[in-house]
Amino acid sequence: MQAKRLVVSLFAMCSLSLVACGGGAESEVDAPEGEALASTEQGIGIPPNCPNNDLIYWFENIRACVVKCGASRIQATPATQYAGCQSNLPATRTLINVNYCIPGCDLQ
Repeated sequence: MQAKRLVVSLFAMCSLSLVACGGGAESEVDAPEGEALASTEQGIGIPPNCPNNDLIYWFENIRACVVKCGASRIQATPATQYAGCQSNLPATRTLINVNYCIPGCDLQ
């Protein structure tokens, strides 16, 4: 009888541990079906697939010109690079590179 209680207790403890760590059965998400979840963290480094062939790139968080940009030894301006489909930019905005080096800056 004690062995059965021990097995049941271990099973319950493992189940609670999985649920606490996010490994249990997932509940349904409150987002509507068919609608893409927009996140700049999705697909880091991979540009989105644009069916209209309207892929664009842009930079944000542009910093000052530095002698050594990123892991390279080139004089450049570090910035955050994004990509997205121009026809649906809010849903397709994707982070490409956090420390992209824009070459051709002039130290003053």
